[in-house]
Amino acid sequence: MAGLLTLGLQGVRAPAIRGAASQVTSGLSLARQVAITKNTKAALFIANDTGNGRIPFRHWSVGYLDKSSGNWTISKKWEPLPEGAVFLQTLMSDYKVLKKNSWPPQQVGQPQIPTGFANKTNIVIAGTTFTELPYILFGSDGAAMSGNATPLTNAAIRIASGSASTNGEVTLSSTNQYFFVETDGMVGRIRMRAPEDYK
Repeated sequence: MAGLLTLGLQGVRAPAIRGAASQVTSGLSLARQVAITKNTKAALFIANDTGNGRIPFRHWSVGYLDKSSGNWTISKKWEPLPEGAVFLQTLMSDYKVLKKNSWPPQQVGQPQIPTGFANKTNIVIAGTTFTELPYILFGSDGAAMSGNATPLTNAAIRIASGSASTNGEVTLSSTNQYFFVETDGMVGRIRMRAPEDYK
């Protein structure tokens, strides 16, 4: 009975993070397309504060740099992940060496503010100032970039099973349920990578 209940709960949560990963895959593809089309920098941003209905580590948007004015503009409004899914990390070139149970300090059932974001920036978007905003950046050639405009070999976002509150705390419901959404740098291919548990 306990085993069946566990499987049932996994079945409830897995579609949320799978749907979130699909959503973020489309978001990264949009950011790359905007960068190429507008011949500028563009990024997928992960909310880390409230405002206009945002929930930290659940909302995301896409924006681009207006090279003539130097200002960043939102090209896709802030959108929430499905209930039961949260942003946990952004990772750079070394993320592929992570093991299944290699996690930032967050523990299951303990509300904490995520600290595992490798790429953050202080930025003004559409007149709103954001501090240490997590993001994945693309250059005008479609290549993923780090904050100092250096091309990346690859980059990824980890989406996990859990909930987020308006005070910026994330509570994980599992360390076995997550997806990576990754881009392989210069080529710009964007894809989802499921955890070993689903293979």
